[in-house]
Amino acid sequence: MPDADRPGDGATGSAGFRAERGGGDSAAEIAGASAVSDADAELRWQAYLRRERRRNRWIAAAVLLGATALLGVSARLKPDQRGFGTHQQLGFAPCGVLVRTGFPCPTCGMTTAFANTMRGRFLAAAAAQPGGLALALLTAAGAAIAAWTLVRGEPPRRLGWLLQPHVIFWALLIILLGSWVFKMFAGLATGEYPMRSVMVK
Repeated sequence: MPDADRPGDGATGSAGFRAERGGGDSAAEIAGASAVSDADAELRWQAYLRRERRRNRWIAAAVLLGATALLGVSARLKPDQRGFGTHQQLGFAPCGVLVRTGFPCPTCGMTTAFANTMRGRFLAAAAAQPGGLALALLTAAGAAIAAWTLVRGEPPRRLGWLLQPHVIFWALLIILLGSWVFKMFAGLATGEYPMRSVMVK
């Protein structure tokens, strides 16, 4: 059959041409939609980072304020020569556990250790409460990290894992209980504990 008598070829070619055109339009639309989606995702990510930095700065401000206040008060206190009881200068009562049993509680000597640490008397601080010395130094480090976070909006990357709540909880628990057990054994070995009488100032 002559080409003129085969209209289907022309129709088929026209349809194919339209299909090709349509396919090209679809690819462009997909590419455009993908670009818009990527831009939208980037905007959402930047908004999330801004919220996180704002939240980090609020937390850092609270930590810095608390740490500075704690260290400032400790610097103004006069360490008790007994190695405990410095907290009574703040109007608190003597340790009830020590008065009743002659044995220290896990936080006995903590305020004295902080006061000695702020004066650079690290040996005296360790003698009063080893955990108190460690916590005083960690408080100072925490204040420095908080100041960094307040400025930058995020903590130092290398220390991120140390600032996880569960890490802080277990570290504090180990320091408190470990130092208390050490004080108990050392006091029993030297005869310091149990105290026969505790002088209440």
